[in-house]
Amino acid sequence: MKENQKNQDSTLTFADNLPQESEEISPLALYHTQYPVHVTLQQPPGVMEGYHWHGHMEINIPFGDVEYIFNGKNIPIKAGHIALFWASVPHRLVDCQACSAMAVLDIPVHLFLSWSLPNKLINQITHGMILQSNQADLVGRFEIERWQKELQLADSNRQQLVYNEIQLMIKRMSFDGWQALASGAEYNKQENNNSRHQLNYVSLMLNHIATHYSQALTAADIASAVGLNANYAMGLFKKTMQLTIKQYIIMMRINHAKALLSDTDKSMLDISLSSGFNALSRFYDNFQKQVGTSPQNYRKFCRANQHWHTQGFSPIKGKIKGASDGLQLLL
Repeated sequence: MKENQKNQDSTLTFADNLPQESEEISPLALYHTQYPVHVTLQQPPGVMEGYHWHGHMEINIPFGDVEYIFNGKNIPIKAGHIALFWASVPHRLVDCQACSAMAVLDIPVHLFLSWSLPNKLINQITHGMILQSNQADLVGRFEIERWQKELQLADSNRQQLVYNEIQLMIKRMSFDGWQALASGAEYNKQENNNSRHQLNYVSLMLNHIATHYSQALTAADIASAVGLNANYAMGLFKKTMQLTIKQYIIMMRINHAKALLSDTDKSMLDISLSSGFNALSRFYDNFQKQVGTSPQNYRKFCRANQHWHTQGFSPIKGKIKGASDGLQLLL
């Protein structure tokens, strides 16, 4: 995140539906097919005042050890290794003192899903796991600086070449192996060999959810909005995303609630409504089922974390937190 400003280009299609504060914006609202690929070499990286989240698949390559907090859990990432995660999961960099530079790559979800990658990798990513490559130094600063430069050129062939090279980097990571740094619930994996036409329907469904995230959403309504039979739409979504429409919506709402519990003093009722649960009892039931503890206990757990206050930052008082486009906050 570079600065606390509004990005006019990437928010125009849904800005009117968004709340005024970044932290109020649900991860469900952030799917956007117009997001570009971002490649940034941070020299050096800086700690984050609070959680932030955005609608990309994110790749981090630190040149020095760093430590994140993902949904209340401390996750160290080793120097030179690739870390891959869905940035809709609230995350916060809390320790980068040993890191001189870090590459941050933001890949739009629809582009990531179009790549030919192992189903297990996609399944783990879409269920909120953070993956780290087994091998270090799969790419270096030279490649990253070249990608960063070529993406700024008005040359679609050069940009496509960057996309292809990033895809090959992730494929190499999958060949060499990876480990999951944060546990998540994997579901039955389905073969994912969708056509571009089918992927377009899934993109339309994700876009409909993003546009109507604050409303009651059913699979039938989402299918109807994109012109598909409900059963076919649900099967196509699960095959592509490796989770059902209902699982996706609940997971994103719980992720949002976790960030609000950690980084604000909002009441349980406020958090329930802000995260999309229209009844406090429904919020409690889903939170207990997904997280294994109550919202109150989760808040206590987060604030007992030794890195919750870090380098003078208190997430409750911090202003640079919440939803972003990957580079800056959405306001």
